[in-house]
Amino acid sequence: MVVPGPGPAVRSTYPAAGGTVPGGTLILKIVFDQPMTPKAWAYGRSAEGDFPDCLADPRLLNDQRTYVLLCSVDSNRVYAIEINPTPRFADAYGRSAQPYVLKFSTNDAEITRGLHDALLQAGLDDTDNPIMTWRDPGQGVSQSPAP
Repeated sequence: MVVPGPGPAVRSTYPAAGGTVPGGTLILKIVFDQPMTPKAWAYGRSAEGDFPDCLADPRLLNDQRTYVLLCSVDSNRVYAIEINPTPRFADAYGRSAQPYVLKFSTNDAEITRGLHDALLQAGLDDTDNPIMTWRDPGQGVSQSPAP
């Protein structure tokens, strides 16, 4: 049963919307304003920018609000990711999250090569390690199974 009330919204991201980060290894971080369901998520391509090479499955951290996803991005590019293009991200009460487009740029600063450095840049630590499952190359859409 879905509880009445507003669905979750994206509260913050890393990279920040409109922000610029170094190319290389990137931990995409999406923080929602409500506790979320760990196995309900969707992200995909946006016409507003390139799509980074990412793992298939994001990981919901222990705070139950923050998803992390390991990605690789090239320098001097504009990236855009649709968050919840098909309503899968859901809070603990089954309410669908509002769709969101995260658009950011990369620069030619020193490339981030290691996972540890990428975690630190995203404000995380080694216990926040993302899931290690790669998506099918070229697919450009990843989502949990339909409810």
